[in-house]
Amino acid sequence: MENSSRQWLLKLLKIGRLTSSSVSKTALPEINRIKDQGFILWERSGSGGVYTLADKAAIQAMLKSTGYHGPTQSLTSKARAVALHGDAHKGKDDTLLIHLSATKKVSWQNNGAAVNIYKIVQDCGMAAILVRPEDNWQTSDPIALVENMDLLVHATRYFKKINFEGSILYYRGWVSKRTCSWLKTQGKAHMIMFPDYDLVGLKNYLFLKKKLPNIKINIPENLSDLLKRYGRAEKLNSSTSRKIIEQTKDTDVQKIYSQLLKYGVGLDQESLMLTD
Repeated sequence: MENSSRQWLLKLLKIGRLTSSSVSKTALPEINRIKDQGFILWERSGSGGVYTLADKAAIQAMLKSTGYHGPTQSLTSKARAVALHGDAHKGKDDTLLIHLSATKKVSWQNNGAAVNIYKIVQDCGMAAILVRPEDNWQTSDPIALVENMDLLVHATRYFKKINFEGSILYYRGWVSKRTCSWLKTQGKAHMIMFPDYDLVGLKNYLFLKKKLPNIKINIPENLSDLLKRYGRAEKLNSSTSRKIIEQTKDTDVQKIYSQLLKYGVGLDQESLMLTD
């Protein structure tokens, strides 16, 4: 039951009579169902209507048997949303989960405590840090942003060929605004993005570039060869708008986009493994 419905019913129990205008849009469907069950009554009054109690005991039993009745202060935001609304999606999580790998010993610090991400990756395959409001995760080592999980799981193999050393950070599809805001706190770290070489990948980079002006995009030295050998037309024949790409003055994006148009294909970033 919605918290707004519970609060309205509690008020009705106390007063015994409430106008139709007192019911919020959120609570209205549930209140009408309770009315249809005969537990409350509705009658027209002027241009509106009035609700009155028909079965006080039934309403009290309903409230007692539904919802959460304990303190909410210690609940997480998602659990509180379930308690109050029956919907975890209505709770705003104030944490951020960052998935990482590393190609060498990299140093991350959080409020003075150092963490060896590379050791965790060696022991467990990958690492993750949970960023909470009170945290201050920092690194001065380079950060590579990768769109696809393969480059995170097999980071050592990929980035040995790419000749990059540092932390590998995974983002899914689009870099979220919250992740972007957190990356802005990593002012000491050099960042380079390894997107798919297609319309979405280029647009994602341009979006991130507005927030992080110092970030770079990786351009393989053999991009034209990779496009010719492994490119797919389907990755370029997308319904996504090209306006931001075609109007940008970013020379790196222009260079990549001209190659995509030249060969009429897009390219998965996993092709970075396929260097002869």
